[in-house]
Amino acid sequence: MVQYLKSVDIPENRVILITPTPLCETAWEKQCIMQGCKLNRLNSVVGEYANACLQVAQDCGTDILDLWTLMQDSQDFSSYLSDGLHLSPKGNEFLFSHLWPLIEKKVSSLPLLLPYWRDVAEAKPELSLLGDGDH
Repeated sequence: MVQYLKSVDIPENRVILITPTPLCETAWEKQCIMQGCKLNRLNSVVGEYANACLQVAQDCGTDILDLWTLMQDSQDFSSYLSDGLHLSPKGNEFLFSHLWPLIEKKVSSLPLLLPYWRDVAEAKPELSLLGDGDH
């Protein structure tokens, strides 16, 4: 994925990789049983994918958000997962709280291409957006 992004002129310093979240095996097993199958994933295997993601980020020079480690280092991470695998609303908030600072760091030096929203004339926004007059 990183190589493809580079091939379309997106430099690695603009990329943020995110590891998979940990897997709560007991909750995921309940979901599997409800669907008529047995547990089909293990957190240890998810950890291998997370480690591979960390290695790719290091090799490619990209930033990384290691959700697999972060979630397990905090409180009981099962509350971050709706079914043991997918993010719950609390998990989405956790992701946002850790991803937003990385994004802000990347975009803080970018120039503004459009006027600040409060500077746009409500009655005739095209004047502010096209630069054809005062606002």
